[in-house]
Amino acid sequence: MALKKSKNPVLQKKYEEGFADGYKKGIAMSVDFFKVRFEDLLNVEGIGEKTYQKIVRHLGTQYFKD
Repeated sequence: MALKKSKNPVLQKKYEEGFADGYKKGIAMSVDFFKVRFEDLLNVEGIGEKTYQKIVRHLGTQYFKD
């Protein structure tokens, strides 16, 4: 029967830090992507400022702060 090797704690910690950092960057990129797309709604015929503001309020204004 083979013995189970324990993980190197230093390598495991660095892996977890890198994973968490990459995850945060991924979320930020996604939010930025959708922010740009929603700002482009103002350029769509039939969507004016009032409709845009309704959409922003519904989705959450926290995503549209600069």
